Amino acid sequence: MEEIAFIDLEASGLSARSWPIEVGWCFREGQPSAKLIRPADDWSLDDWDTGAEALHGVSYKKLLSKGDKLSDVCDVLNAELAGKAVYSDAPDWDGFWLYRLFQAARIRQQFVLRDLYSLFQTVSDDEMREFIGQVDKDAPRKHRAIPDVLHMRALHALAASDN
Repeated sequence: MEEIAFIDLEASGLSARSWPIEVGWCFREGQPSAKLIRPADDWSLDDWDTGAEALHGVSYKKLLSKGDKLSDVCDVLNAELAGKAVYSDAPDWDGFWLYRLFQAARIRQQFVLRDLYSLFQTVSDDEMREFIGQVDKDAPRKHRAIPDVLHMRALHALAASDN
C-alpha cells in the first residue's frame, strides 16, 4: 500500500501568471512541514494580488527575506514525496503552481498529484458535507499551507474511520 501524503500551495493570486509562495505537506501521521518560497527573478510583482495577500497574510517582503530558494524547495519536496500518493484538494491550481515552481528551478518533479476527493468515492454527498463540517470545526482551513494540509488529513482520517 502506498504511503499517503497531503499537499497544499498558497500563491501570489489566482491569475494565469500567479506563482507559488508557500508549500506545505504532511503524511497520515507525524508533524506537517512547510516552506515559504522566495520568488524567482522573472516572477513579477505585477502578478501580486493584494486580495490574496489579505487571505494568506504573507507579504512579498517576507518572501524575499524568509523564503527558501526554489531549488531547495524542489529538492525537499522530491525527497519527501517521491513514490508517495500525494493528494491535493485543489489539484488543478496546486498542480499549476508546482509546475511553475519546478520549471523555474529547472528540476524535474518526481511525484504525481492526485485529487483528494478521489479517496472518497464511496462516501455520499451528504456524508461528505457532514465530514467537512465536522473537520472545519476541529481543523479549519486558513489559507496557509500547514492548517490546510492538516484539514485534508483530518478529513481523510474521519472518512476512513467511518468506512
